[in-house]
Amino acid sequence: MSADVINTSSGAFTKVAAMQSTPTKDLTPKPIVVEQGLTVFLGGAGMIGAYNADMVAAFKEAGILNAVYGNYSSLITGWDKHVPDLVDMLSDAASVVLYNQDESDPVVFEYGEIQKCKYGGEYIEKKYIYGLITIKSNRVVECTPTSDMLAIKIGRDISKIKTTEFPLSALEITKPIPKIGQFNIVGYSWGSVVAARTAMHYARSGTKIDHLVLIGAPINKSLKEAVSNHPNIGSAIIIDLKDKGDPIYAGMTDKELVDSALELGRQMPTAEGHFYYSGDSAEGKARRRELAKLLYSKGLR
Repeated sequence: MSADVINTSSGAFTKVAAMQSTPTKDLTPKPIVVEQGLTVFLGGAGMIGAYNADMVAAFKEAGILNAVYGNYSSLITGWDKHVPDLVDMLSDAASVVLYNQDESDPVVFEYGEIQKCKYGGEYIEKKYIYGLITIKSNRVVECTPTSDMLAIKIGRDISKIKTTEFPLSALEITKPIPKIGQFNIVGYSWGSVVAARTAMHYARSGTKIDHLVLIGAPINKSLKEAVSNHPNIGSAIIIDLKDKGDPIYAGMTDKELVDSALELGRQMPTAEGHFYYSGDSAEGKARRRELAKLLYSKGLR
């Protein structure tokens, strides 16, 4: 009797077809796509505008692969999605002075030269807001006045300040730190402040950044020195745009930054000076491609 016929107590059954519950395993080698490297771009105040996506496109055209752009708002997380773009941009621009120093810097903001004083004798110490603010009143105070009509200095006790966290997730970037290829961070204007702080966040936690690029960076001396000297930042590339008429430069003081506001306001509508790489015109696109080629020549991949 044929093997395709089975006799049972219920009768004879003939096989009419053969079926398999799972497909036959295909042993043909399949290509595996592995993303190599990660280049993060952070744009100017508000981190809005078509130039962000175009900058990423220019990177890819130049050979800097797996580039993305992020967003970090000075507003409460998520609020930037519910306010006009102008409000978000102005908020970021106004917040530069609160972020542009290294976290080890005891001076948060300084404008002008305050008078120098010597304190002596007995003093009375008063605490306010549950001890958050302490004011000492000395009986003997000798001060030497300065010529500055307006002077402000805001300091902090760095021993009591928690380290600011700037992981990629805070920049709305979901891609992980690359295990293969380069990890690069490129920042422009406000984005360069966030880029520098992000680089220091990772460098201090033991992660290597291959290239940190800061373009038109309104950062103080303390943050410039921190990113330039940390061993986990392989190359800190600082590009000032002074030759384009930009009053902003890495290592500037808060006073210089505040005093440059009017000039920045004049430059913004024309996409010149500090805004040289932000224009949406054909010329702006060409400038971004020149920038991408420059960064490729400096080793970014």
